[in-house]
Amino acid sequence: MFKKNLPLALVSLLVAASMLLSACGGTKAPEATQAPEATKATETKLAVGIVLPTKDEPRWIQDETRFRDALNAAGYDVEILFSQGDSAKEKANVEALITKGVKVIIICPQDGTAAAAAAEAAHNAGVKVISYDRLIRDTDAVDYYVTFDSIAVGAAWSQYLIDHASGTGNPLYLYAGAASDNNAFIFFQGAWETIQPKIADGTFVIKNSSEAIALQNKKELTRDEMAKIIGQVTTNWNFNDAKNLAEANLTATTAADKGKVYILAPNDGTARAIADAFAADKDVTEYFITGQDAEKASVQYIIDGKQSMTVFKDVRMLVDDAIAAAVALLQGKTPAAKGSYNNGKIDVPAIQSAVITVDKSNVKAALIDSGYYSASDFTGLESSAPVETKLAVGIVLPTKDEPRWIQDETRFRDALNAAGYDVEILFSQGDSAKEKANVEALITKGVKVIIICPQDGTAAAAAAEAAHNAGVKVISYDRLIRDTDAVDYYVTFDSIAVGAAWSQYLIDHASGTGNPLYLYAGAASDNNAFIFFQGAWETIQPKIADGTFVIKNSSEAIALQNKKELTRDEMAKIIGQVTTNWNFNDAKNLAEANLTATTAADKGKVYILAPNDGTARAIADAFAADKDVTEYFITGQDAEKASVQYIIDGKQSMTVFKDVRMLVDDAIAAAVALLQGKAPASKGSYNNGKIDVPAIQSAVITVDKDNVKEALIDSGYYSASDFKNLP
Repeated sequence: MFKKNLPLALVSLLVAASMLLSACGGTKAPEATQAPEATKATETKLAVGIVLPTKDEPRWIQDETRFRDALNAAGYDVEILFSQGDSAKEKANVEALITKGVKVIIICPQDGTAAAAAAEAAHNAGVKVISYDRLIRDTDAVDYYVTFDSIAVGAAWSQYLIDHASGTGNPLYLYAGAASDNNAFIFFQGAWETIQPKIADGTFVIKNSSEAIALQNKKELTRDEMAKIIGQVTTNWNFNDAKNLAEANLTATTAADKGKVYILAPNDGTARAIADAFAADKDVTEYFITGQDAEKASVQYIIDGKQSMTVFKDVRMLVDDAIAAAVALLQGKTPAAKGSYNNGKIDVPAIQSAVITVDKSNVKAALIDSGYYSASDFTGLESSAPVETKLAVGIVLPTKDEPRWIQDETRFRDALNAAGYDVEILFSQGDSAKEKANVEALITKGVKVIIICPQDGTAAAAAAEAAHNAGVKVISYDRLIRDTDAVDYYVTFDSIAVGAAWSQYLIDHASGTGNPLYLYAGAASDNNAFIFFQGAWETIQPKIADGTFVIKNSSEAIALQNKKELTRDEMAKIIGQVTTNWNFNDAKNLAEANLTATTAADKGKVYILAPNDGTARAIADAFAADKDVTEYFITGQDAEKASVQYIIDGKQSMTVFKDVRMLVDDAIAAAVALLQGKAPASKGSYNNGKIDVPAIQSAVITVDKDNVKEALIDSGYYSASDFKNLP
């Protein structure tokens, strides 16, 4: 609800009266030390701030989802911000978190040295600092470093080569990461200190670095000494640089320097480039080559015998270790550290997640059985033997360029893997043709159930039919696949209930008769807009018919106001007049046009049915600016942060909250039921233009100022620190 300010003269009169009453002892003034209720700090069980490098890469969106879900599940409050590749923004993010009262900040620095200033600002404010995944350098303001055991990564490379060598004089080719990257030095240190004794005793002979040869009898190197070697063998973490360097090395050496060779490569991308160069050399008869990161392409190279090994770093473990460290610090305990890393100023205590050496002998156990990847991601696994999976589910999502779908991907994969099921998740990138190709690829891989969130509901019919023709069950997820009988179930929020919630809210806050009602709808091209409107109309129409509300902005709605159940064509006529196209500017322009066309008698206290939060804010702004509107009630949908703040500030009345975590859970439950030969528990149905599709409908929640904290903060969906003046 929004209420206009009282006229100045009336305000002055009320202030004078209140002062008089106060002087007479009628009202007790608040004590000077007591903060007004609206600005009191919100108490939280855990005040953790997290700053990640960018939201434009799936890795960090996945980390965000895992951090938020794990901390929320444990009952802790967390604020997560992104620096978007900008060290200045990173520092501003840290300062914002300090202002909000966090006690622990986890920072994955964009630039390790530049992040020192942000860490120092936090430390000066008494905030504990955890450097995450990358080391913050040249400052004493870092309490802990949560990382993979980078020394162990390099040691694993060397140990693998040692374990596969025999005799003496084995040709050794060394390659390293970027000389500008501190991690490249740590990896190389671990590798050198492990393999150097086997160079010194003649097992290996270095073939491509005069600097390494000059230092081959020294086990512990200074940073400057490592820099000399790395300067000669750097790949800059770049595929082409690695390939060019390897080819140059092979050209510079003789056939005697080749034969069976041993190659220390610093990560998977460079390993594949270097492997391709060595494989193409006629004088190389066999090679062993290392790697790091368990990239899908390199896992396939390992299966195919083109890369020897990789070092697997499970980012799920890293998130868990960071959370454990933060919780320990907030409880006044000391996190369990092992070793340390010198950041140029101090030795930072390290919490080191374990790494795993993966080769052809354990690739399935390490990467497939652990749930990190799906068996269907690869060909030739276990010598082309069919891979048995407990659950063959394929999921096709619209795009990996929007955080919502990356979060869904993470939740689907983590939940199914935790339950011991195999899943393949593909993205259509806004292309219906690619969507169909994704479905066909999943059919070929033998999935039994496909969950599709269609890019275009009608275009997706062909993909659904291809699946059904192959005997695959089809679940339409979040959006309805239209004009086909090849959809088994529709997992959605109860869209009828969304519209009904809007109308019920307006009804509950209206009294008397003749209340002005303004109707707005979503896009006429969107099936959901019709479903939402149907729920709204069927709830509010009786209150239009009995005179409680009077429609002010749609002649088509007025013409149909005595009819409760409308056909799609009749709804289309109304929506055509009041569509916002789900667009902020269209909504604002339409609201302003409606207000211009109506008289002062059509305003006063008004009731507004707005179809989602973005349009609600636009429409609310227009009505708030109209001098003849004294008060308004306006609906919304999606619980967007900006609208939650509008609700707190009294500028939007309500929103309908749809918790996407519930939708994922419902889709998983439906898939599991189908694979077990059971019927998922459905409720109602939606007509897709061809059939009534049984619906599995996740509940929706009406949120207004009275329950905003309980519904959105206490549930862990948002952090209290996301908002100002929370009730």
